[in-house]
Amino acid sequence: MSGDRPTRARVRLAARAGQVAALAGVRLSAWGEGFQVAGRTGRRELALDLAEAWRAADRLGTAIDPLDEALLTRLAGETGKARP
Repeated sequence: MSGDRPTRARVRLAARAGQVAALAGVRLSAWGEGFQVAGRTGRRELALDLAEAWRAADRLGTAIDPLDEALLTRLAGETGKARP
């Protein structure tokens, strides 16, 4: 495994988390062993894990709660999957 390239699992996680991050006005993508968060102004921060990525998203965009019931219901509707 190369340290320069994100794993498929990390890319999938970043894609799903990126849907939530987009609601805060930021873009989240897999980057090496971590994540890259980019704001509307082009400012970027690197994060080693998803918790750090959320903190960066809060700094670079509009703070959101990724566990908010309304948000989770909305995302479930977009994917066509029922919420557990």
